[in-house]
Amino acid sequence: MINRYLKKIITVISFAVFSALFIITLFFSAPKIVDVPQTTGSVTYVRGWLPDGSYSDEKITAEIGEHITAVRINDLTDLGRLTKVNYVPDRFIVPTNLSEDIQIVDLTKPFNFAEKGTLIFVVMNLDPYAEDFYEQSQKLSPHKLGDYWHFTISLPAVFSAANVYQKVNLVARYGEIENYDFTDFNTNYDKKTDKFSAETGNTTIDLNFYTRRNALDDQLNSAQIITVHYQSSGSAYSGISDCPLIGTENDVRSINQISNNLLIAFAILAAVVFAVLVVLSVVERSKKFVAAIVWVFGITVLLFCHYLLNGVTGAPLLLTALSLAMPFVILGGAQIAMGRNHWKIPIMQYIPPAFSAGGALFAFLCPFVPFGAANAMSIVCIVIKALSAVSLTAFIGLAIFGKKDEHGILQISCAAIIAVAIIGSLFLPHIFPAQINPVFWLCVAATIVTFFSVVIVIMDMKRSNVYLTENLHKEVERQVKDIKAVIADRDNLLQFVSHDMKKPLASAVTLCDTAIEREKDDEQIKTISIIKQDAERVIINLSEIAAYAKLNYLAEPSQVVDMSELCALLFKYHRFDCDANGIILKNSVDSPVKAFVKPKGIENVVSNIIINAIEHAHCSTITLTVKTDKNKVVLCIIDDGKGIDESLDIFKPYVSENNNETGGVGLYICKNIIESMNGELTYETSNGGTTFFISLLKA
Repeated sequence: MINRYLKKIITVISFAVFSALFIITLFFSAPKIVDVPQTTGSVTYVRGWLPDGSYSDEKITAEIGEHITAVRINDLTDLGRLTKVNYVPDRFIVPTNLSEDIQIVDLTKPFNFAEKGTLIFVVMNLDPYAEDFYEQSQKLSPHKLGDYWHFTISLPAVFSAANVYQKVNLVARYGEIENYDFTDFNTNYDKKTDKFSAETGNTTIDLNFYTRRNALDDQLNSAQIITVHYQSSGSAYSGISDCPLIGTENDVRSINQISNNLLIAFAILAAVVFAVLVVLSVVERSKKFVAAIVWVFGITVLLFCHYLLNGVTGAPLLLTALSLAMPFVILGGAQIAMGRNHWKIPIMQYIPPAFSAGGALFAFLCPFVPFGAANAMSIVCIVIKALSAVSLTAFIGLAIFGKKDEHGILQISCAAIIAVAIIGSLFLPHIFPAQINPVFWLCVAATIVTFFSVVIVIMDMKRSNVYLTENLHKEVERQVKDIKAVIADRDNLLQFVSHDMKKPLASAVTLCDTAIEREKDDEQIKTISIIKQDAERVIINLSEIAAYAKLNYLAEPSQVVDMSELCALLFKYHRFDCDANGIILKNSVDSPVKAFVKPKGIENVVSNIIINAIEHAHCSTITLTVKTDKNKVVLCIIDDGKGIDESLDIFKPYVSENNNETGGVGLYICKNIIESMNGELTYETSNGGTTFFISLLKA
């Protein structure tokens, strides 16, 4: 028992510690996507189109970092991210125009975007008046192709409909903005949209910057300005959802592609594991896979949602809501698995999962409510997630030390990985892409461990079926042999019973007949007749009991029994008898080993051998062990007593070492019981003790 607990503790703690170390290591050592620094200086631009539709050629000077935000290409690397954006709420700015009411928004922090508005990203060329212009040009030479420096920008999803312009050209549109006339902003596209319809997508745009210094007479004219007009449903998820990536085309496109490939690959794996678990549950008509089904379902939906949100989708809010709710579903599944059988009141085990279900509901509603309500609900979700992770950790501890071995080591390890992942998500910021997100990899690990658990279950089932098939013909032969032996065994047993009991009673009946013939007194004759009738009735009852005893173990059907559970039960039954006689009873069977036996029959046999050892072996220790040999399971009952006289055939009836005691049929019946299971009962003895071997069919 201690070895089993120690194995569980070491395995589960190892999984938990390695998961935590993995999060820490990946978070601090994985290559980070650097933030592109905001440039400095000032720019001058024409006021341009005003909200009333008129045009003004007034020139405005804006300080970069104070009035607008912009980056320069000399600060770009192979891969970076833009953390700030120019934002104008409630109206659409003409592409390439700027506005005096621009707000600078930090995309790394929560922000309450209006229901509609304009987002502007400004990527500026080199400053032609910089003294080190040629040094900067030389630094950018790896990005030069012809007369241009080439970079690529990747815009994440903008909720929930958007039109994207590169300078004055429309380069992408998602969904439809209500009452939007493209001719107001683009002369090459005359479409008008009347109703709002949601759609989001990732937009990748190539940026080209002219390299000739003498042609860079105006900073904004030589800059690349990305203008995004958006409209949302007015919920918390409005505007842009993440930081844009910018860098070389290969790096920007590959990081997105690798992330998407990983998401879809492991989402498919999780879906396969989910399907296998469902099929197994249906085929086996078992509830033992329900908890794993729940958490694998949560992982599957979570990965698919993130994958779909990285592409073009017409249901962005629904997918976002599902992705926020799934961590609570995963938590609930792990709580169901670990929390069962730890409460005296069964309904109590469902309270923590119900708590997680409440968190899932709050998280699901967040994308559909206004910003203030969403912030409050997010805090509630964090509290629920933390409490649920704590309760799951407690359940894992109870499962490790639980007496019932209903939680496989891999299942507990899965729960430990999930607990670490959930706790880690409370402290880690949102990390993109998937390949450097430790929580993503822990979800993958939980899926893989669950998959191996399923494989092990399937292999066990297959192995069990193989053994059952191989031994089926032996079982049939054994049944036929038993049927043929019933009559002969019954006669033998009746003969043995009559040897000690029926013969004296038969003599008594004869004496009663003689007494009746000689007796003259009618009252005495009546009394003797009653005695005779009672004796005859006892003879009949003994015959029936003998027949029943013989048929009882033959009639019992064989089935698959876990020998570790059987030995634990026998240990419980006989421990007190052994203690009362100063004998130590040991059970060294701590791993599941299944055999094809008759449960009551095998219990009677082992109990008989243990009782014999207690009464006759003069031993100080009795030990139960189990070993396997190909398709056999051997149960051993070992004592350190005086041994058995090897000249005796102890499996014959009426054989005893003590002549003053009546020899019995106990071991004879035990041998027949074991043989009725197509097994074998043997023993080895010496002055140092005796070992009985019960060889059984492996299941």
